[in-house]
Amino acid sequence: MCEAKGDTLTVKEMREILKIGTNSAYNLLHSKAFPVIKIGQSYRIPKESFYAWMENPSAVKN
Repeated sequence: MCEAKGDTLTVKEMREILKIGTNSAYNLLHSKAFPVIKIGQSYRIPKESFYAWMENPSAVKN
């Protein structure tokens, strides 16, 4: 399934939403709290899962 433009966030956008630094953002990406898409050296975060995680971060199972 191909995602439409705007269905994902960049790391920079995620940082701005959460008001966190670069290191914290990448730590969060690697924590598997929500799905992350890696394209080459870039990461994209599906908005739907990111915002679901923001609504209920304790629901994440590691």
